[in-house]
Amino acid sequence: MLADNNLPAGFFGPVPSPVFFDLGSWPIAFVRFPELDDDNRLEGVLGGLERLLDQKVPFVAVWIPASHDHDDEPHEDEKASNVWIKQHRTALNTYCKGYIYITRDEGLRNLLTDRIATISGRLFNFPMKVVQDRQEALLAGKLMLEL
Repeated sequence: MLADNNLPAGFFGPVPSPVFFDLGSWPIAFVRFPELDDDNRLEGVLGGLERLLDQKVPFVAVWIPASHDHDDEPHEDEKASNVWIKQHRTALNTYCKGYIYITRDEGLRNLLTDRIATISGRLFNFPMKVVQDRQEALLAGKLMLEL
């Protein structure tokens, strides 16, 4: 539930961009991957993730895929994201209790499952899961927070 100042209960501002982040179920954060034409796309998401990490409390990120494939990301954005992950990996592994990806698309589900198998354990020590909808994501997120 959001407090009067648009902060979820227990969240200390500043809040991430509502264009990319839905904190209505905090400490489960719904994060929309930016589209290629979104303004402030990289800072909006990476800066928002920093705001989550600044809380220094366990949280789960539920990712809502963009309409384009990950391989279509501009090289410079991909490079900057990788640098960000390296700089924040310890904090992510400390506070993030899981990544959940929402999709009903069978092909994307398989692709994400393969990518998770590649990076899980190598970069992150938290579980990752692909689900079909928001309700399933909330249930999975609650379980991840209990681990």
